[in-house]
Amino acid sequence: MSRSCVETEIQMTAIRSFSAVAFAAAVTVAVPATTAQAADDYGASAPPGIEFELGAAANVAPRYEGASEMLVTPVPLIKINRLTLPNGFQIGGRDRGGLSVSPSFNVRGARKSADTPALTGLSDVDLAIEFGAEISYEAEYFRLHANLRRGFGGHEGWAGEAGADLIVRPMEGLRVSAGPRISYADNRYMDTYFSVPAGTAGFAAFNADGGIKSYGVGVGLRQDFDNSWAIIGEAGYDRLTGDAGSSPVTAVGSRDQFSVRLGVVRKFRFDF
Repeated sequence: MSRSCVETEIQMTAIRSFSAVAFAAAVTVAVPATTAQAADDYGASAPPGIEFELGAAANVAPRYEGASEMLVTPVPLIKINRLTLPNGFQIGGRDRGGLSVSPSFNVRGARKSADTPALTGLSDVDLAIEFGAEISYEAEYFRLHANLRRGFGGHEGWAGEAGADLIVRPMEGLRVSAGPRISYADNRYMDTYFSVPAGTAGFAAFNADGGIKSYGVGVGLRQDFDNSWAIIGEAGYDRLTGDAGSSPVTAVGSRDQFSVRLGVVRKFRFDF
């Protein structure tokens, strides 16, 4: 990879990291009341304060959706576990089980023909930040979850994922989950990433419509060593389908999308 490409990736990583931190700070204040539970619903009342996790991970994923080339980038890991206000209003704090609604965000890197010569002729797509919400239900041995986000920047459509996981805890502090996944997007998202305008040199015209865009499987692992540190690992496989799989953009890359992430987090608690 050329020096200019390396510098570009570093700049993109910095933008992603800043966006994630800024959003996490915002949702800490603005998360909707639908995620709240009274403190006594969790047993002993938690003192006013906040519990959260900060960390970093190495992420291996396709350079863009539909690419065959893989890219390694550092990513921030941020999670708000509990926020309890002085009036007893509490968000989070439940170890296992229950229905919850929480913020969801994602960052999609820019797609540039300068990085992938096979895309020469197609318009570049800027970096996009997605904001939305996730709803989930977790019991002792399974979890159901779905999210939906609106894009800003590179695309202005809606996209999300849904899945179901089986959960096992084979030893103290270790949590392993795995299950099927689907992803979906509306017409504006699909048009941005998978449509090809008529007259584009080297590509047949193609109009991508919204719908299910991939199906696959995800695996997650978390090992908590103590009250301060944990290791997190994730792996996934997705197969692009529908118009996403049939697009000429995908034809110069791959319908098979793999991803791996490994990171470490530090847990923090501050009482008000």
